[in-house]
Amino acid sequence: MSTTAEWTILVFLNAKNDLEEYAFPNFEQMASIGSTPEVNLVVEMGRPQQHHTTDFGAWSKTLRFHIQKGEQPTEAAAIADLGATNMGDAKTLREFVRWGRETYPAKRTMLVIWNHGQGWRKEEIPEGARPSRPQSSGGGFRSVSNDDDTGDQLFNRAIQDELTSLLAGEQLDVIAFDACLMAMVETAYALRGVAKVMVASEELEPGAGWYYDSWLQPLVAKRGDVDALGLGRLLVEGMRASYGDTDATTLSSVALDKVGALASAISRFSDAAVASLDADTVAHFKTARSACANYAPGYPMHSIDLGYFMAEVAKSPLPDSVRTAAAAVSAELSVAVVDNYASAMRVAHYGSNGLAIYFPKTGFAHQRDADGVGYEPDNQHYPVEFVQAERWASFLRAYWQLVP
Repeated sequence: MSTTAEWTILVFLNAKNDLEEYAFPNFEQMASIGSTPEVNLVVEMGRPQQHHTTDFGAWSKTLRFHIQKGEQPTEAAAIADLGATNMGDAKTLREFVRWGRETYPAKRTMLVIWNHGQGWRKEEIPEGARPSRPQSSGGGFRSVSNDDDTGDQLFNRAIQDELTSLLAGEQLDVIAFDACLMAMVETAYALRGVAKVMVASEELEPGAGWYYDSWLQPLVAKRGDVDALGLGRLLVEGMRASYGDTDATTLSSVALDKVGALASAISRFSDAAVASLDADTVAHFKTARSACANYAPGYPMHSIDLGYFMAEVAKSPLPDSVRTAAAAVSAELSVAVVDNYASAMRVAHYGSNGLAIYFPKTGFAHQRDADGVGYEPDNQHYPVEFVQAERWASFLRAYWQLVP
């Protein structure tokens, strides 16, 4: 008699770009474990027309795999050949999730989106790790999964809308990003109705990305008897075990049902901050912001750790109303972030408490940000729900008027 698996792990592995050759080590890590009766490992893998490697037959299409132990990513091993697909189109992601859930039903489902994130893969990686992934621009705070064949990418709003429509009130158990800079309040807010847990990095990921066996091995050893929060912790612990303090690395697991309360606290802080902003107090806000290092240093990215900024505000000479509101944000953040790893290199001046937020240092920096349009009040191009529904953007605009 067949039984329902405990977990189906769906990996949307978009190697249709300059990351192509680096997809294979992650596939091999998954294959070193292989699917079991309790845990299905299901991959949709795309490769580009213009190859960066000729390994495994240099096929140019999208294939699906139900990964077995020792399997290789060849055409012969695939269970489905989709031909040419656009992996920068959220409808392609939606169809993969629909098919995966129907074909490999399980008590719980995790979706992993593998690719360039909102930034770059770093070139500096720990000694002995696999070669780095080349740099390629991402989408500010708004996108993931570049498809070089089509020039498209998955905007966060498109992922939110397509998966919300597909799930029709249900939720995935975990949505995870093996990609850069995705652990942001804006992303978590967008996905709070899509999944129970989000796993992502505040910082750039090392070139090797995740080591999939580091968390699949304990999951399989437990015969899949792990809930969504537990799997989030396994992922974070796997990153910690893989990198420790040898690189500028982060990973966090966020309980998405707590993000609404966090966002409300951020809005209340924003109200208090706007009410107190003037020519005298702006210096204290500016000092708090200047204390926070930007993630992806050296690149034109503008995310900072939410908790670090709020801690700086809370110890400032700003009015009690602002400092109290900042402390309330920090309290809600500690509830929302279930588990968090940050190497020593991403604690001092960063904080790395688990979720970042968009905050260019000046109005000019925002104007120079190609993706800053997402924070414009009239933006309708894949609008960011957090910007639309909460009041952090109102604080930023008031701040930039005084810090142009």
